[in-house]
Amino acid sequence: MRIARCTGHFYQFNKHIRYWGYILIGSILSSTMLSAAAGLANPVAAKPTSTTANANYGGSLGQSLLDTMLGAEALRPQKASPGGQKPATGTAAQLAQRRTFPDIQNNWARSFIEVLAARGVILGFPDGTFRPDEPVTRAQFAAMIRKAFGRAPERAGINFVDVPPTYWGIEAIQAAYRTGFLEGYPNNIFQPEQNIPRVQVLVSLVSGLDLSPPDDPATVLSTNFQDAPEIPTFARNSVAAAALNQLVVNYPDVAFLNPNQVATRADVAAFIYQALVNEGTLPQLSANDVAAQYIVGYEPVAAPPTTSPDQVADTRQALLFPQPPVEERIRRFIRGGSSIGTPTAFGAESGNIFFGGTYQERARFTDIDDGAAVVGFGLGDPRRLVALETAVSIYDLEGDTFEDGGVSFKVHRLFPDDFAVAVGVENLIEWGNTDGGSSVYGVASKVFRLRRDASQPLSTITASVGVGGGRFRSEDNIEEGDKDPNVFGSVGVRVAEPITVIAEWTGQDLNLGASIVPIRGVPLVITPAAADVTGTAGDGTRFILGVGYGISF
Repeated sequence: MRIARCTGHFYQFNKHIRYWGYILIGSILSSTMLSAAAGLANPVAAKPTSTTANANYGGSLGQSLLDTMLGAEALRPQKASPGGQKPATGTAAQLAQRRTFPDIQNNWARSFIEVLAARGVILGFPDGTFRPDEPVTRAQFAAMIRKAFGRAPERAGINFVDVPPTYWGIEAIQAAYRTGFLEGYPNNIFQPEQNIPRVQVLVSLVSGLDLSPPDDPATVLSTNFQDAPEIPTFARNSVAAAALNQLVVNYPDVAFLNPNQVATRADVAAFIYQALVNEGTLPQLSANDVAAQYIVGYEPVAAPPTTSPDQVADTRQALLFPQPPVEERIRRFIRGGSSIGTPTAFGAESGNIFFGGTYQERARFTDIDDGAAVVGFGLGDPRRLVALETAVSIYDLEGDTFEDGGVSFKVHRLFPDDFAVAVGVENLIEWGNTDGGSSVYGVASKVFRLRRDASQPLSTITASVGVGGGRFRSEDNIEEGDKDPNVFGSVGVRVAEPITVIAEWTGQDLNLGASIVPIRGVPLVITPAAADVTGTAGDGTRFILGVGYGISF
């Protein structure tokens, strides 16, 4: 029978900690349930009882991955390039995900478009173009809203009679409606293929951002727009609020709103960009940017000091790929947010060093407690290209400390919207007996932000799914010498700011535990867990305790 010892990050503790460990897990899980209950005491509107596809906010994994890779626009039927322009080369996914496009180089809205394209909010077409002057439908606008604003639902969904369950934009439409950005027409009609007017875009953004109208909207409208009488009555308060909050961008004349004109893709990019500026997500355009002159009520910020080309490049890269706080990044590369012992696609990069370890009350099929330790570092930038994480592990601390060990490598890439992919090899270099041997794997991870404020209960869910050989195979396959790869994965739910509850499938068994950051601002993560809780592998549930500490220069 195979004896499997720890293959994660380890510190050794006295075996008497096992008794307190079970008490600790019970206390943590009880407290997290109470935290979750407290967070649900003031819940958002519940989903409708209907089980039709219109009421579903989620969707299939395949569709979600496709949306992430291509975006709503790339799923639309491909049209011929305007003006006979020669299509760019590359795959459809690569071209759709460009951050700049050949047909916007001299366009007034280029600054808005490039930043939103880099964030995955508004994407290009499979031929590599952006088509800034094309109209936007209500369904396409809903897809952009869903990408741009990570708002929690505030009301239940609705079944629109003209949006069938198989319609490509049903999830985006439901999300935009539930978060308060879009409304339907009477008799539960949505008109997804209707081209959306400019005034409807502004009303939607004002509604979703909960902006209040001014005391005298008529004065605001007449002061800013020479065509104010053309603004529909239902939209006057919202347009006035949009003007005061600098959401309105008018091209080619800043004094003419053209409220009933169909919004172009350039128009929508400008409006959404300004909405993100209003909520503090994006910076205001500089005064020397050509697009700034078309923003209604624009007030330039003070000119920044002269910067070097390297500083400009770094600033631009930071804008294109906004990073989570340092503490959150450290939690990810020491697996303190979503995983107990399986890999995630997040990893260390240049400037990152980590130390850690795990203790278990007994190794599988033995009565001997065990432990191991690890030290690792990263090289490269996963946002620009890729990063390489290297980790050196020492196993079997119960015996000769440095007799068994291995060196593991992981190459990982981080995309916008907290989506990452990685490939790696555990114990590519090994000495002594590592039990699990070398394990090749590939994994993808995604952070889903349920609330804008991470300090609120149930703020994020981090999910990982991967395929690997070696230790990720089922116990039966290992015993039979079957080398076919197997699926593993993990889910971490942050139930309160310092605590994340984790469920993990290792390919052999189910682990349950919690990740705790005991000291705010200190990148120390403690992960108590119970391994093999279902008893499907090994010889019963075992207590394990992981500790990790990360440094980011």
